[in-house]
Amino acid sequence: MLRKPAFSDQNTGFCAKSSRCPALLVVALLPRPLLAHLRIVLGDSHSLHAAAEPADLQSLLRSLPADLLIVDPAVRDGELAESIEEIIARHPTLPVIVYTSMAPTSMRLVLRLARLGVHHVVLNRFDDEPGRFLDLIERIPVHPLAELMLLELATPLRALPVVVSRAIEQLFRTPARVKNSQELARRAGMAPRSLYRHMAPFGLQPRPLIVCARLLKAFTLLKAPESRLKEIAVKLGYASPDTLSDLLHQWTGRTGKEIRRDVSPELFVRLLADYLRRGDLDEDVVGEPE
Repeated sequence: MLRKPAFSDQNTGFCAKSSRCPALLVVALLPRPLLAHLRIVLGDSHSLHAAAEPADLQSLLRSLPADLLIVDPAVRDGELAESIEEIIARHPTLPVIVYTSMAPTSMRLVLRLARLGVHHVVLNRFDDEPGRFLDLIERIPVHPLAELMLLELATPLRALPVVVSRAIEQLFRTPARVKNSQELARRAGMAPRSLYRHMAPFGLQPRPLIVCARLLKAFTLLKAPESRLKEIAVKLGYASPDTLSDLLHQWTGRTGKEIRRDVSPELFVRLLADYLRRGDLDEDVVGEPE
């Protein structure tokens, strides 16, 4: 008799029910009925990009700063399972949810994905009640480097108005959602000039914070196997990989290759935090994404 896989209710993420979750970019490869239900679950709160083939899925993951991947390894009776496994292995830092049905083939494929570190399983008609499913989706995406950076910034964040500190937290946790200083100010519910005024006493500026958040994401992507700086630059909103390379060197004193090979997450966060604390950053040259 098949045993139902464990459904994770543990709060592994950052989004509490008492605060508004940042919009997530979800990429999925699912059969039509499951995809239709996922659209209902996400509603207007999050964006969904659906792929029909593994090649389409890989293309989406190369071009978009995805926060979460949702797949059914049993789609088309499991004939795409091997390709799905290869894609997941190429993106080890990307959180994954398996959304599938309770069937022997599905359970065998779920066990195979578990060997790749995929542990979040949602079963159609068992675990996919919209409220519960959405709660899991919003709690899974975890950006460990963002949490380390927020610890570095804990002192000024505690002193800032709640709306400003919350906007900064959302920036670091989902950097692709904040395109520029005006967007950061909008998330804080104030004019850009007011945002600058609140941050200035603590040596913070919107543009350097945005760049810092993007560089944290760049570090995660650099550590992924087969990652290329050109693709990472596109995902992060930079027109040229040279721009991203220059920013990495400006902020850390190291090249992309040196960071990939030698720099630990803790050291990278410290280097960025030290640069932020300089307090003499020129807003015109810190490299806000385009």
